[in-house]
Amino acid sequence: MTAPRIFTAAEITTRIGVADLLQPLRRAMIAVSQGHALHPPRLAVPVNPDGRMGVMYGALSDPPVHGAKILSLYPGAPAMGLSSHQGYVLLFDSTDGRPLAIFDADGLTAMRTATVTMLATQALARPDPGVMTICGAGEQAEWHLRACLACFPNAHLRLWARDPAKARALRAEFAADADRIELVEDLAAALSGADVIHTVTSARTPFLPGALLEPGQHVNLVGASLADSREVDDAAVARLRMFTDSRESASREAGEILGAQEAGVVDQDYPVTELGAILAGDAGGRRSRDEITAYKSHGLIVQDLATAAAILAM
Repeated sequence: MTAPRIFTAAEITTRIGVADLLQPLRRAMIAVSQGHALHPPRLAVPVNPDGRMGVMYGALSDPPVHGAKILSLYPGAPAMGLSSHQGYVLLFDSTDGRPLAIFDADGLTAMRTATVTMLATQALARPDPGVMTICGAGEQAEWHLRACLACFPNAHLRLWARDPAKARALRAEFAADADRIELVEDLAAALSGADVIHTVTSARTPFLPGALLEPGQHVNLVGASLADSREVDDAAVARLRMFTDSRESASREAGEILGAQEAGVVDQDYPVTELGAILAGDAGGRRSRDEITAYKSHGLIVQDLATAAAILAM
């Protein structure tokens, strides 16, 4: 058996960019919504009081690959200069079962997550957004800044974080684009007039009240990926028309929706549409300029597999 190739985080980011992943991930999201992709529920088990082990596995038919992502999930790791999600993505050829490659999961996950956010923004936001606000200052905020700069060259970017010092440090990493990135310390000011809002925080409880949302905005809910984590409150959920990567995942893991349903603010049949159905033309997206839309990101193994296959093909 030929030894699989190994890609470090640095090799991943120098080999491929967000723009290269738009079409592979578009195909993957359509495959999810059309039932042509395998993505069973992820597994997460406690290792000790500090962290858990997570496993995601699945398959795509185009390209014909399958694989798994194995992670250590340690929320306290960033304080030690590490990612909170550390591990590997394993890619196999589905035609003969050969292991093809092993990828650093941290770099791959960050890039594919931001890329799918860009797909959702292109599909659901008003055309040619002029102002985009990024809430957060961690790894996902960095990648969403990169993705916005690449995919929306006419947009002015605002950066807000609960810790202004971290926001300043992040902006300093983008010195070449400093004229496009504005630091805003007040949340209401950061959201006011924004066409698109990306929430990429580690918040466990809501930090963004629905009262601050304005007609016509599009919100990408990226940071909270567990049923007990939320970035926006019940009032926000009630005002949003919701889209997601997987309705099945949303039914188990969308803390914002589950919390609003439990509180009785929205009905149990609160409508959620899959992004892949919009991209395929099987469902409608934004219905008016004033509608407030949202994309709830969970992160699917097929996104990792599509990204890994694209990296290997470059």
